[in-house]
Amino acid sequence: MPSSLETILASDRLPSLPEVALRVVEVSRRPDPDFNELAAVIRMDPAIAGRVLKTANSALLGMRCRATSIESAVPRLGSTMVRALVLGFSLAEYQERKSISLRPWYQQIWRETLTQAAAAEVLAERQQGGVDPGSWFLAGLLQDVGRLAMLSTCREEYVDQVLDVRDERSQLELEQSYFGFTHVDVGTELCRRWSLEDSMVEAMAVHHAAAHRVFPLRFSSRTMLAAGLITAAHFAEYLEEVSRNLSCSREQIERLLLQVFGFRPNDVCRLLADADSRVGEFAAAFTVDIGQTASREAILAEAQELLARIAVSSQLRLVNAGSRRPAKDRGTAVDDETAGDHWRDAPTGAYTRAYLNHALPLALAQAEKQRIPVGLLLVSLATRARVPSPQAEEAGAVEVRQLSESIRQSIRVCDSVIRFGSDQFLILLQDINVDMLVLLADQIRRRVARDIGSASENDAPVRCDVAAIYYEPVGGKPQTSDCLLQELDRGHREATRQSGGQTVIRAMENGRAVTVAWQVPQTVGIPLADGAAALV
Repeated sequence: MPSSLETILASDRLPSLPEVALRVVEVSRRPDPDFNELAAVIRMDPAIAGRVLKTANSALLGMRCRATSIESAVPRLGSTMVRALVLGFSLAEYQERKSISLRPWYQQIWRETLTQAAAAEVLAERQQGGVDPGSWFLAGLLQDVGRLAMLSTCREEYVDQVLDVRDERSQLELEQSYFGFTHVDVGTELCRRWSLEDSMVEAMAVHHAAAHRVFPLRFSSRTMLAAGLITAAHFAEYLEEVSRNLSCSREQIERLLLQVFGFRPNDVCRLLADADSRVGEFAAAFTVDIGQTASREAILAEAQELLARIAVSSQLRLVNAGSRRPAKDRGTAVDDETAGDHWRDAPTGAYTRAYLNHALPLALAQAEKQRIPVGLLLVSLATRARVPSPQAEEAGAVEVRQLSESIRQSIRVCDSVIRFGSDQFLILLQDINVDMLVLLADQIRRRVARDIGSASENDAPVRCDVAAIYYEPVGGKPQTSDCLLQELDRGHREATRQSGGQTVIRAMENGRAVTVAWQVPQTVGIPLADGAAALV
């Protein structure tokens, strides 16, 4: 007979907080916490006080000045981070040290728990205004405390029926199927008993929700935290899987980072590596055993390259299946990339207009069938006067090649880059939204300004014109490739009408295109920020 929720919550093996931790939570929740009172509470437990002081002075938190007492450490850490540390130290005691058979499962749960906490903190640090990294770290640390509770109370039963089951169902589904409740139910009830804020508990309760529930970009602080915790959960799942399978999907992570948080595509690996690098430091601070781990930065880079190759093969396989391959390729046993050489523009490595002629109708048909949006971005170098010469011609060719590379570094691995004209490139994007088009356009313009720059002091700065068309199938008459390309051309003419360096984003609504976003020229030489891209 499976354990009931009531049995688990009444178990003496259930993770519980010592009196000091409960008092810290109580004092920290006040609108204006008294740091002297908080320090006095922590001093009641010398072991916790010593660990808080040691962690405050560690490289993990990076304080500029060394704290010499708990009274000086608490104000610098802030009440939320103090609470997170005290709760983490308390929960670290709930790790099976005697049972060898359960140790690997405790290691895994703690490893994923600390990954979620680190990922939530990394995301919070890169948000602008009103986001407390300490609160996000604490929520990430506690959102899977129910798994720790179920392992501590149900032990082998939880391992046999959930953790060690290998089928298509998620652990959440396995828990619900066998027990009739999930670790989320256990965890949220524990956090309520520990008097955590309702807003935090509500956000933690949906951390396994489908990502589409948080796609709208207009967030309150409460829904933003929920989005962060969902993303942190995907971080932990991906970092556990990628060491075993380099080609495992990170689609949900990319969708959330780009569409919800406004990060750039090339931020994904850096964010994953940043979160991963903190896990070992947190494990040392909390003295928890997470097994033998090493930095996964090299693995993440290798996975990025593999995913890019898989995306190219998928693109070529689709367009080859939907068209007649040239006679010279028929019946030839070659891989997808070699078979796609005739779709390639040799100087830049981008696809050709012939590829677009086949790929765009296929993409639109797929969009209609799956009801997913499609976007087209047209990027061209703003004309810059040069005295005609072989040197000028070569400089122009170099710029075009660099433009192609700058675009590739600014978009997702699944997006297709097509050489559309002598100095024009078109990007075909699927499953996108208008905000993301604006973000990518801004990223491309900034990178072009940085990467290409000026050929000489006498040249005008390099700028690029960007036009985009967004189409979301919502019923009615489907749009054709020709229609979208015509509207894209109108947007491009609008972008180039003035002095260059403009961006125009248009959307198809009821069979006609309307301008939904306009950007003025960017300042040349703006460095690429480490955080979420700020739109011009």
